Amino acid sequence: MAWLVALILTALALPSLLARLAGGHPPTRITQLAALAPVAAVPATAAVIVAATTSGWLAIPLAIPAVVLLGWQLPPRRRTGHQAAAGPAADPRSAPAPVRLRVLTVNALGGAADPAAILRIVQRHDVDVLTVQELTPQLVSRLAAAGLAHMLPFSHLAPRPGSAGTGLWARWPLTPLPSVPGLTAATPRARTGPPGGRAVTLTAVHPMAPTYGHAAIWQRELTLIREALTAADGPHIVAGDFNASRDHRPFRDLLAAGLTDCADSGHSRSWPGFTWPAIRVIPALPVMRLDHVLAPRTATVHMTRAIRISRTDHYGVFADIELP
Repeated sequence: MAWLVALILTALALPSLLARLAGGHPPTRITQLAALAPVAAVPATAAVIVAATTSGWLAIPLAIPAVVLLGWQLPPRRRTGHQAAAGPAADPRSAPAPVRLRVLTVNALGGAADPAAILRIVQRHDVDVLTVQELTPQLVSRLAAAGLAHMLPFSHLAPRPGSAGTGLWARWPLTPLPSVPGLTAATPRARTGPPGGRAVTLTAVHPMAPTYGHAAIWQRELTLIREALTAADGPHIVAGDFNASRDHRPFRDLLAAGLTDCADSGHSRSWPGFTWPAIRVIPALPVMRLDHVLAPRTATVHMTRAIRISRTDHYGVFADIELP
């Protein structure tokens, strides 16, 4: 009966495989199934092992979905600034100095995240830019009381009750820009940069999750973010909880607009960098990478880490980025 077990395991993996092949577009059920493609690789691989040990011929057809699912989860070839750069080299006498940005993004679970834990990470990694999603007025006050302004004195905040608030903190002065229109959650944008360095546009995002029938809104919001970034001038960094992964076509379309996911291109990276769920109350391991720091393809990403933060259901993401 081992062959039957192998078939059942493969059958468990097929819905996510087919949803991923369909692009993870709405309706909601397809979007959620596509997000589970990393999980589906486990029973698909187990099916091949079971079949190979009992009925060798069955392992051959069952290997096809397993290889496809595993191939989707393999890390893409890392890009470097030299590989991605195009066009004639700039005159070094007139070009601005390279900009080094250490970015941390955190989903604060409706303002419940531990401010002291966030500040410890900011200090340990010498963070230059912090973005927080699900930022509430109460969390703003708690971060201020913990001393965040001493480390990152400049901010552009849009706190709201519940999960729709978002904020930006930075080491250098911020010039606020119009937010991305049409999104449910706040999407603060600003321009910043170190003295003598090129200005960088920062965007903190949190599109609606594709749950409870909201998949169409989720897709529209990712499209609006992509259109806003395509129209932006100069280098830009986008960070936040995208509620999307490489297993969703709308997110891959966003990357195709000229961005790289720092978790994919970091010289030092904690692969696969899954960020959700991160609740320790139940025995659960993160199975999706929903939180991202995106940079221009010309950037050199020195390091990316997924970092556990107390009292929130998402891992934070830290990226050390150099913009030429």
